[in-house]
Amino acid sequence: MKEPEFDPASVGHTWRTEPVGRTLRLVVDAVNECNLRCSYCHPGKVWLTEQLPAAVITDAFDAAEHAGILEVVLTGGEITLHEDLPRILDATHRLRRCASTLITNATMITDHTQRALAGSNLTRICTSVDGVDNDLHGSARGKNLPTVLEGLQRLRETGKSITVITVVHQGNWARAIELTDYLAETGLATQHHLCAPSFSGQARRNYPRLALRENDFHKVQALVDRHHQPMLDRGVYLTFNSMWPATGVRPVVINPGRTITLQQLSEQVKDTLCNIRPNGEFRLQAATWGREMVGNAVIGSTHTERISDLLVTAQSLLSDGRARQLPRAVEARHKFQIGTGADQTITDQLIAHTDSPAREVETRPIASVDEHWLMSNPLDFAAVAAQLRTDPDSQRIVQHPTGTVLVFDRTRSLVTLLKPEECEALSSELAMAATGSRTA
Repeated sequence: MKEPEFDPASVGHTWRTEPVGRTLRLVVDAVNECNLRCSYCHPGKVWLTEQLPAAVITDAFDAAEHAGILEVVLTGGEITLHEDLPRILDATHRLRRCASTLITNATMITDHTQRALAGSNLTRICTSVDGVDNDLHGSARGKNLPTVLEGLQRLRETGKSITVITVVHQGNWARAIELTDYLAETGLATQHHLCAPSFSGQARRNYPRLALRENDFHKVQALVDRHHQPMLDRGVYLTFNSMWPATGVRPVVINPGRTITLQQLSEQVKDTLCNIRPNGEFRLQAATWGREMVGNAVIGSTHTERISDLLVTAQSLLSDGRARQLPRAVEARHKFQIGTGADQTITDQLIAHTDSPAREVETRPIASVDEHWLMSNPLDFAAVAAQLRTDPDSQRIVQHPTGTVLVFDRTRSLVTLLKPEECEALSSELAMAATGSRTA
């Protein structure tokens, strides 16, 4: 297939699609320990002092850049506890095409950490805030809201794009939009992502009091649908990450076209995400949620194998169908404990957390980006062209092995999906815009 080229002459920028592999996002769990004890958290082994060496993380950056991966995510545990954090942040300058995101609880942002973050090449920083007052925020995280808001202000002062993540549970979901309003009023973040707790790791013991019921998912999505555009007009992109695949209902108000967050895409399309754990395990995420694995998702160790080679292995497993996924309804039943047949005992057997024999699990071939439900939506060529023309340095255009073309907004971590034949129409849209600009 001939690579389409885009040439919006008015900005002097030539676009060429880059071929990429199936892995679009690489999550690096750099540390296992954390200074908080959030009741919905899900580390695989709790609070061990275990850190991925900075040299391995640097290798991950190099491998991701070479492979054309869209985004590397640095998280934990709590990433600011890493003993070599300044070295890791300095290594982000090795990334040119690949975006980089850091996730922190914002409780330990010292002057030194703030300067290191500001001097890094991070594209985006995410932090967790669960409510507008200390009781609401602290209902599952501990009452530390003043410290978190001070840290969030420090993060904003780094000049990086800021995303706030809220875990919505029984104790806070009804007032989640109050936090969005506060973020818009103060300018502390440009995105607010809501997500539901999953039945994973240590969250299992607290799940009865935290878990959203199936009807709650719909109520949260209704709140987001109602407030999405008004908040966007005020500068905050509001979304609910868990409506799909939890309920299987498509959030059409927020996604009437072809654009989705990369995090949501990697949640919904199981061949796009790989994960490196603090002990060096390199995992596929095709049949996993949180830190739970169905079967053996580990394909190697970063301590004994090159990450570039592990990415090639992942590509091979995903391409030839050897890696398989749970059907959406089955995954939702276990991950969120909703739907017909949800049973915590069965889930524990499925992931071998009991002495009972593991149950047989239904799996199916992985559905990739070309089969995503967004592909049946209309594409707003003018909006995509305007995005490329307005902020060309933050955009990438890549072609997935399935032929699907992805326009990736690095700063906002948003992906727009295009069919191959739509590239020519987009090129025409850009050419017309460029001609109009010169005429004007």
